[in-house]
Amino acid sequence: MTEKKFTKETDDAVVEQINGKILKHTIQFLENINGRPRPYGSGVFAKIYNDYFIITASHVAVFFDDRPGENLMVRVGKNSFINILGKIKYSDIEKTKGVDLAYIKLDKQMIAHLYKAYIPITIEKFRHHNNLINGTNYCILGYPTINVTKEGEPFNTGATFFLGSPPTNDKPYKLYKFNKRDHIILNVKGKGTDVTTNKKGKIISQFHGISGCGLWFLLIYDNPATGKTEVDYRLIGIMTEFRTGKYFCVIANRIWLIIEAFKDAEKFIFKEKFIKKGFVA
Repeated sequence: MTEKKFTKETDDAVVEQINGKILKHTIQFLENINGRPRPYGSGVFAKIYNDYFIITASHVAVFFDDRPGENLMVRVGKNSFINILGKIKYSDIEKTKGVDLAYIKLDKQMIAHLYKAYIPITIEKFRHHNNLINGTNYCILGYPTINVTKEGEPFNTGATFFLGSPPTNDKPYKLYKFNKRDHIILNVKGKGTDVTTNKKGKIISQFHGISGCGLWFLLIYDNPATGKTEVDYRLIGIMTEFRTGKYFCVIANRIWLIIEAFKDAEKFIFKEKFIKKGFVA
């Protein structure tokens, strides 16, 4: 199965995969402000061997140290929320040269509740994606803080996905002082799509709330077995920052950094698989 460039005919397949899978891998953190939930950040729900995690950004997870006695919540039903319970590990951004990653090893009593609304991503969907391609095969899906109902209305939030492409040169990396070994920078322009309504709108200029969500690589290919264009996906990074200066772009930490953290802190052993060019893996 060979990869195929993004075309208009793939729109339905992309949206179907995002709604059916990627959205259900994505967690929204909520804080309690005067008795009403408020968006705080995003994360990716994962199962590694027999343990469950939420992968997110360090500056999101530091909430638990900065505000002891307070809790972040996750929505598991229309009017149902549970508190985050688990052990947290996160990078010190100042000491790690911009590595802004964290994970929460979830308490087992959370898992049955999370399965009501989410699907954990498993290790075969992680990909150490080194060679960026010049196409909009890169998907960011999170919960911007602006996607929330007004005061006085029943509480609700919405996810939005954006498609981005790599810059044509290294100038954004140099200007914003990010290294390509640990970071992926994407240009974001055009339109975003609300995954609840499937309505397209102008790209927002403030990405607050998507920190900690996944950066996904979309594999678009013709399946000879079905004769249809199909879409698969891999998790290649975790979103951490955005810039609206000379270059309008978003920044992710590469997923290999989390894999290394799992190896070191959780003593997990992973087998790397060679990806032959032109095949889905």
